Amino acid sequence: MNKKPPAFNPSRRDTLKKTGAALLGGLMPLGLAAAPSFTPGPHSRTYRRPNASSPAGKRMLKFYAKAVRAMLALPPEDPRNWYRHAIIHTLDCPHGNWWFLPWHRAYLGWFEQICRDLSGYPHFALPYWDWTAEPKLPDGMFDDVLDPNHEAYIPTASDFDNRLRAAIANAGYWTSPGGVFNRNSQYGQLLARSMRFEQDLMFDILTDPSGRMFYEQPGARGLRRERPEFNAATTDSVSKATILAALAAPDYATFGSPKSSNHFTAAGFGILEAKPHNSVHRCVGSRDCNFVEARGFMTDMLSPVDPIFFLHHGNMDRLWDVWERKQKRLGLPTLPDGVELRTDLPDEHKSAAEKATDYYRWAREPLLFFVDQQGAPVTATTAGAYASMAAFSYDYEPGSGEEAVPRTNTRPRARPAGPRSFPGTVLSRRVTGEKPASAAVAVPAATIEAAVSSGTTLVANITLNFNNMAHDPYVVVLNGPDDIAMIDANSPFYLGTIMMFGKHRHSGALTFALPLGEKLGAAGASQRTSSDGTLRVRVVPLHAAMGHHGMGDAGAVELLGVDVEVY
Repeated sequence: MNKKPPAFNPSRRDTLKKTGAALLGGLMPLGLAAAPSFTPGPHSRTYRRPNASSPAGKRMLKFYAKAVRAMLALPPEDPRNWYRHAIIHTLDCPHGNWWFLPWHRAYLGWFEQICRDLSGYPHFALPYWDWTAEPKLPDGMFDDVLDPNHEAYIPTASDFDNRLRAAIANAGYWTSPGGVFNRNSQYGQLLARSMRFEQDLMFDILTDPSGRMFYEQPGARGLRRERPEFNAATTDSVSKATILAALAAPDYATFGSPKSSNHFTAAGFGILEAKPHNSVHRCVGSRDCNFVEARGFMTDMLSPVDPIFFLHHGNMDRLWDVWERKQKRLGLPTLPDGVELRTDLPDEHKSAAEKATDYYRWAREPLLFFVDQQGAPVTATTAGAYASMAAFSYDYEPGSGEEAVPRTNTRPRARPAGPRSFPGTVLSRRVTGEKPASAAVAVPAATIEAAVSSGTTLVANITLNFNNMAHDPYVVVLNGPDDIAMIDANSPFYLGTIMMFGKHRHSGALTFALPLGEKLGAAGASQRTSSDGTLRVRVVPLHAAMGHHGMGDAGAVELLGVDVEVY
């Protein structure tokens, strides 16, 4: 009998109410099967990445484990060492901006080549985790070294310090090339992130009192084999309706998160990053997927220590490919504005018009920390080098979301006449446990009906202003009763959970995109607060929605704005 997944982990509510504190603050693996038969994917791709739970994917996980074991065994002076490779993400990874997708494509692509070399299997292709079809941790990811609680991993923070500190200090990150400072060097980028030397990095990893990144065994992962399922909030975040709403995005910046000044500054989160990406990280990296008790590397910037990281991001990359194929079938752009003006001319010969495009700025962003299968710095060091899967010659075994791609070339659906955006009015700004922040948005009834009946996508853009130390999850409620204390992810009034991934560089005003269409359809007319279709949106800390008032650090967060967008 299948049990209904908890909404916000109610099995732990009694414990939380009693304690209160939880809301503060080179051998062949045994059983290795014969190598999977190699079948190139379409479009002259050389490698096909399988679903981790398909027969081919389960076999490929054996080779994945062999590669992980080999990386764990490498000395820390080797950039391919498991922890050294994970630290690339800690140092450089973008979140909340439009470089999120190409950076992770590059990180996975070079990692896959390392695994191909160290596994000894020349056709190795990194499996992906289709969490829409399988909203629980794949069982094979608890086997052998695919579980970060395995004895092959470094078990304690002090052991990590003893083994890694000297290698990190001597890694070459902390000096200017040739003794001449360059902002577009590794050291220049680290200084811009207020990371001056290895002591700053090791402080973040090992001793930061606001929450360190290293998780000691047996707490290296939050989900357990005996309880691998998502809670209801995460299941909602990875649902088919959520994925199809993300895939409906009309342009790259809407799909891949907003523009920002550089790849280490957050601006906001599109549906794909705000919901499945952040929720899965926090679910796997918290005790039994309760979001609030950090337990496991996946909750923060050292998340690649957990091998599930790469399968999670494989699915994100696969959905980028699905979206691109949808766009091409509809004759719509797949990259930032201005790509049609792109030339291969040297910069000094490029036109002013080309240099003024979004694509020019996006494609030139320097990504400087990747290493190849030999551990050497890669030569492809700009975001534009990873705009296509051709960079690593792979494709994917089909998975969830493929229905978004038209079978034949066609025209985009005609947009209904009228406004495309409806600004709201903030009624209460401060997000506290005792009283939620709130806003009202007047949306014409015809627009709401179109979203419910004809496939028009409605998205609520929620803008919050964060203090540096505010990292709690927040529940967004759409209309419903005045008393929202017992509204959880199974309620028709639940719109979504806003949560951060990682704690660095996520401050100031950030916008989160949450799809509205399915929510309006599920609750019908009860979702409207007046005859003109005005919607009431409220934001409350998750612990308050669970009935734990006065807990957490959410008092520093403000609701700056809400608008509803149609596409």
